[in-house]
Amino acid sequence: MSPLPELNKQTPIAVVASGRLGSSLAVALAEAGYYVAAVSSRQSDHREWLNSRLENAVAVENAQTAANVANVIFITAPDAMVERVCSVIEWRSHQAVVHCAGVLPLSALESADRRGAATAGFHPLQTFPSPDSHYRLKGVSFATEAQQPALFDWLSTLASDLGGSSFPIESSQRAAYHASGVMACGLLAGLTGVAAEMWESLGVDREEALKRLIPLLRATIDALDEKGLPDAITGPYVRGDVETIRTHIAAVNASSAETGKAYVALAQASLHIAREQGGLSDSAFESIKSLLSDEN
Repeated sequence: MSPLPELNKQTPIAVVASGRLGSSLAVALAEAGYYVAAVSSRQSDHREWLNSRLENAVAVENAQTAANVANVIFITAPDAMVERVCSVIEWRSHQAVVHCAGVLPLSALESADRRGAATAGFHPLQTFPSPDSHYRLKGVSFATEAQQPALFDWLSTLASDLGGSSFPIESSQRAAYHASGVMACGLLAGLTGVAAEMWESLGVDREEALKRLIPLLRATIDALDEKGLPDAITGPYVRGDVETIRTHIAAVNASSAETGKAYVALAQASLHIAREQGGLSDSAFESIKSLLSDEN
């Protein structure tokens, strides 16, 4: 294995395939005092925007051009494109190549590894709604995996300098980790949409219902942050209110079969956490389990 380049804040960095994540990361790196030498984007208007936001970096169209001027290269393409982007770049030894995909193993960077470059994964557990979402990296956890300890240590320091923290992960653990993130983010947003659609029976459309549900969502997130689990859970599942749950099941099934299945599956999967609060008697727990099981 080739020796690593010198790793510090002055190490030249390139961010290739800079979309929302890559652009946000590049701006955050620069603001944290790291030397971002180049970024790449195939869109000319986005390159203009990147040049306006990054004083010391050059925004280029070609990923190879960006990689040529850097010792550490972050590939921030969508998951399905990471391996392809990596494979078309002529890597050098003494470079480090870092993908920012949550689910992909390090083997996605095999073409860089074969050419002697060190490889790593550095995934921020966050969503980036725009290219200028660099502020969202503060307080974030970074799933970090690296071939070489020195690269892992540098990435850990980088996570801290960005206002977050790193934790080690292995390639075999990534699918479960990423699925957890999707459940807490994308699927949660989808679940909220399904909940909002149930208001149609009240004569309220989804958009209006969402506005009315958001304060409840915010209070729930605040409770999770302030109280943690299981104390943040409220409602009939911690009270053992079997009849209320029975009426819920009838209502969600009336909404749609898919909504009914989603409600029951979520309740079954999380019932053990509700029980941890201590207010759910053994008999109520078994009654709820039985009621939910009957719906399968």
